[in-house]
Amino acid sequence: MNISSYKRKAISTTAIVVVIIIVLVVAAVAAYYAVGGPSTTSSTTSSHSSSTSPTYKNKIIVGTTDTVQTTLDPADAYDYFGISMIQNLGDGLVDYRPGTSQYVPALATSWSVSPDGATWNFTLRQGVKFADGTAFNATAVKYSVDRQFAIQEAAGPFVGAGIGGTGAQCCGVINSTKVLGPYLIQFKLNQPFTSFLGMMAFATMYPVEPKLAPMPAHPHPGTNEGVINYTGNVATENPNQLGPYILSAWQRSAGKDVEIDLTANPNYWNASGGYPKTPNIVISFYSDSASLALAVKTGAVDIAYRQLAATDVQSDETNSALKVWTGPGTFIQYLVFNENVPAFQHQLVREAVAAAVNRTLIDNTVFLGQAEPLYSMIPNGMIYHTDAFQTDYGNANTAKAKSLLTQAGYSTTNKLIVNLTYPTGHYTSTDLISSALKQSLEATGMVTVNLLNQPWSSYKSSTANGQLQAYIYGWYPDYLDPYDYSFPFFPANGVGFLYTHWTNSTASDLLTQISGTSSSTQLTTMYTQLQNIVAQAAPVVPLFQGTSIAVSSPKVSGIVLDVTTNFRYWLLQETT
Repeated sequence: MNISSYKRKAISTTAIVVVIIIVLVVAAVAAYYAVGGPSTTSSTTSSHSSSTSPTYKNKIIVGTTDTVQTTLDPADAYDYFGISMIQNLGDGLVDYRPGTSQYVPALATSWSVSPDGATWNFTLRQGVKFADGTAFNATAVKYSVDRQFAIQEAAGPFVGAGIGGTGAQCCGVINSTKVLGPYLIQFKLNQPFTSFLGMMAFATMYPVEPKLAPMPAHPHPGTNEGVINYTGNVATENPNQLGPYILSAWQRSAGKDVEIDLTANPNYWNASGGYPKTPNIVISFYSDSASLALAVKTGAVDIAYRQLAATDVQSDETNSALKVWTGPGTFIQYLVFNENVPAFQHQLVREAVAAAVNRTLIDNTVFLGQAEPLYSMIPNGMIYHTDAFQTDYGNANTAKAKSLLTQAGYSTTNKLIVNLTYPTGHYTSTDLISSALKQSLEATGMVTVNLLNQPWSSYKSSTANGQLQAYIYGWYPDYLDPYDYSFPFFPANGVGFLYTHWTNSTASDLLTQISGTSSSTQLTTMYTQLQNIVAQAAPVVPLFQGTSIAVSSPKVSGIVLDVTTNFRYWLLQETT
């Protein structure tokens, strides 16, 4: 999924190991939220009878520079903010315990798996209703998955994360679903997949309201027929109706969000447990990090989340009127090459750029030492990570870059021209990152870099249309597994959401083998080989790894920044 944050102390070097637990019997699920959430205070937002109990606001304002890239439809949304909205407007069969990577029940109360690992049965929670009062059941789950297969956007999350695919996109993890009873749904997999519960916790697997999310009349994968788009009418824009909030207002202008209003869903299955904590969340959108930083300092917003400049974070840490929250970093950012561009069809050129990149410059000048250099697409601290790019190229290896460029036919009088495009209004400091990349490459004396930028609202379409040559993207985990930091970047057809047009049969075969392998020893060997292949071919170049950050009023509680990168609005509270 397309985090960023800035305290190095939060970055762990301990491997992130996701343990799949097959739940047969579970306790009352409300207890999971009370234990797993950040606070055990009462969920009441009005005054308590006790004079010593705090009084909570009914509304919290969150500021951000982010925006919904396309839609709030799980069949289409594959950007961080769109996914984040779906996670608060909808719900999945499985969730993560806040603050951990542990799977817990949500819309399913229990699940089991066959001995061969290829068949999963989920027992669903009874008495659950969509926001409009329609009953939730196994038929709705099957409908939602079948709709994903019918729409099957090539650059969307269902195909992009390797969950499902047919025809040219074949084959994903899921083969089919079957209703075994009103509250019993079965998933047949194409082969065993050890991180299937993680996939089930991903927003693209959230059930949608069939009345609001039509099945394509003439299914033709990749046409986007049936996707719910922004219309200016909230009654038709949000097919996610099972979460703690409903979408009560959504203002956009010129493809960028202005304000989003979330109000408590009275039919939320855990409303009796006191969730959401705050009845109304208003999300205000800012054009840049400077205006967002000012908004949280002046109290115009209660919370600032995505994206603040490193200098502002550094200042906020010494401001007693503000609180800085940090969490683990599973966000990565990287440089992408469009190999349909003649220069980047040449592997020597891609290798030269990989050698020239100065990650230390990015870390020190852009993030003030608050990010971590990255030498693989699998993050530091995640199981099976290797520093393949460091082994092959080092860091800021100008001599090696010059040698590779010379072999490719370039010189100080015949320079490589690189048009480097970066997005605005989504990630933090992409202008400074791009400037550091320009400085790194031009240090060879054999490269000229032209810096270009586009608003995030049009960046995806420009990528898909082949209008970008070299460009910057970031990644937030769909689910916590190195497969999610591999398959989406390197699909067999070379397209996916990055449109690198890089194909490698050995890498594709490895990914197929990895998806069905549970042996840690075998996975170590296969992931090492895969990372070596990627480093040698350099279709992308990893740059850095960040951590999560938010800045708030000291009266705010309930912010949980964990390895899932889920921002749970439904846990937020603020005292008056």
